[in-house]
Amino acid sequence: MTSEAYGPPKGYVSIEKQEYGGYPRPYGYNPRRRRGGFGLCGCLKCLCCCCGSCCRCCIYIILFIIIVLVAIAVALYYLIKPIVPSYDFEGIEVNSFEMRKDDMLYTDIVVVVKAENPNEDIGMDYLKNEVTVIYSGAKLCSGEIPPFLQPGKNITNINVELKGETKFTAQRQNRFMEDQHVGKIPLLVTVKLPIRFVIKDFIHLHKIVANVNCSLLVDKLEPNSKPSILDKDFTYGIDF
Repeated sequence: MTSEAYGPPKGYVSIEKQEYGGYPRPYGYNPRRRRGGFGLCGCLKCLCCCCGSCCRCCIYIILFIIIVLVAIAVALYYLIKPIVPSYDFEGIEVNSFEMRKDDMLYTDIVVVVKAENPNEDIGMDYLKNEVTVIYSGAKLCSGEIPPFLQPGKNITNINVELKGETKFTAQRQNRFMEDQHVGKIPLLVTVKLPIRFVIKDFIHLHKIVANVNCSLLVDKLEPNSKPSILDKDFTYGIDF
């Protein structure tokens, strides 16, 4: 038997020749299918580059806006030259200060607050606030400064009525009687005052909250009386 009897049949193409030779490809083979995958990756790369460019442009625009706003704020500051307003307590009037049932103390006090705005072009828009009087850790009464708009170069005296009812324990009553006897009653007046600055009567700036604590020393707390303020000490804080 000749060697041709054991050779491959006619028309047979080996795998090596299919892959690397110049022989016809198998049925269903499409060389473009592989190249299409690389094209998709290229599109994704282009899309990522475009997104990165847009992000950089947005960052540059935001930085530019921030710089412009800071420049405007600095220009307004040097143009208007703002001055911090000042506050003071001018007097106290006690309408009611009496013990009721179950050691409950009822208090009705009017505090005269002096608000001075030294700025010429800046008004103070006083919003809803809270004023509290505390004795020996007990909240005696509370109220608020009536909301109003204070113009520039203005001094306003405000009558703030404070009312409250609190548990006045026997220990606190004894301490109060001692302070009343020596004529030195320490009080703490706290003020939480939201303010919106108004420039030239039409530019309303962002609201801030002024926190004012005043340690007062008065000579007495009796119904229908006007205690004398012996000493006062202020501390301030601002929340933006």
